[in-house]
Amino acid sequence: MNTTTQKSHPDTREQWVDVTVQADPARHVVSITGSDGHEHEYFADDAREVALAAQHTRGRGQWCAKYSRLLVPGASRVTGGVSFYKLEPLPA
Repeated sequence: MNTTTQKSHPDTREQWVDVTVQADPARHVVSITGSDGHEHEYFADDAREVALAAQHTRGRGQWCAKYSRLLVPGASRVTGGVSFYKLEPLPA
C-alpha cells in the first residue's frame, strides 16, 4: 500500500494581525493599515457600522487575510450587531 503523507504548511494568511481601521461610509470603503505601513482598501456593505466600531476602538482592529474578515473587538456594544465584518476587494 502506497500512502502519501501531506505536510501541513501553516498559512500565514490565516493569522489575525493587528491593523488600523478607517471607514468611509459614503463610499462603502474600509481602509486597513498593517504594522508594515501598507494601506489596503476594501468594499463593505456595512461600512457605517465599521466606522462606528472603529471610532469606538480608536481605529484598532484585527484582520484575517485568508477569510477577508475584520474583527473590531467591542463593536457590538456600539453597533448592536456583530464584531466581525466581511470585506471585499475593490473592483479594478
